[in-house]
Amino acid sequence: MTEKTLAFAIIVILSIAAGCQVHPTGAIAFSRLTGDYWQIWTMQPNGKAVKQLTTSPSDKRYPIWAENGKKILFRTNNNKAFMVDVVTSEEKPILESFGLVGSLAESPDGSRLVFVRYRDNLKDSSDLWISTPDGKKQKVLTRDTGLQYDPAWSHDGKKIAYVSGHGYQTHELYIVESDSKNKRRLTNNKALEVLPAFSPDEKSMAYVSDKTGDFEIWFMDVDGRNPIQITNSFGIDTRPCWSPDGDQIMYVSNRSGQLQLWIINKDGSDTRQLTRGAPTMDPAWRKESF
Repeated sequence: MTEKTLAFAIIVILSIAAGCQVHPTGAIAFSRLTGDYWQIWTMQPNGKAVKQLTTSPSDKRYPIWAENGKKILFRTNNNKAFMVDVVTSEEKPILESFGLVGSLAESPDGSRLVFVRYRDNLKDSSDLWISTPDGKKQKVLTRDTGLQYDPAWSHDGKKIAYVSGHGYQTHELYIVESDSKNKRRLTNNKALEVLPAFSPDEKSMAYVSDKTGDFEIWFMDVDGRNPIQITNSFGIDTRPCWSPDGDQIMYVSNRSGQLQLWIINKDGSDTRQLTRGAPTMDPAWRKESF
């Protein structure tokens, strides 16, 4: 064995012993408290190449990648939807004709958006709508009592998971077919279960539940069976986001004293803090890098 081969072998052994894993490639969009406002930032999954994307004076939350990574969609604190160009940082309003909106998600082929539209005539009431990005082709997906929110598109584009609730201890996870009104309930208990996220292989769904006393990351089969708790810490663990290969979950936690991005293997092992500094939330992970 040559000295070069031996050195490489030692590095591999030490990495395995330390539980170190190479982060998958890709790009992360997230919200960070920057001065007086939440702004949209981007970085590599290893926490490097951190870049501020937006600067205008308004709170911007819940970024999602769109147009094959060329744009990022987000909503402001007054429930208006915008897109920002990743290269030029130009911001542009979208879905203006829908009034107050939130929780945007792009279909896998980029042809449609699902989002929350708040009802003007009823308090604590909203529906899910599907529309082309230009707003010309649109339809109502849900017309249920109360709030419908946190939509997440399956990777085959055929299903949308979401939360529905009307009052205390009624917020549960559902799946609806994106081209019909057929829906089914996934959870049924007195816990609050929100923020569903399909795994890349669509066999599992990550979500957030307070079933054990505070908010933790869970996942279950896409039919609602076999729920498993992934995180277990004091405080909040929320907003799960799958790595493109499905082996890891990025999430938000305040276990270090303030909200930051963390990452964990899907089996619950090797949890580690990814960001530090100003409070950071809302990760969105795409496969391709910048």
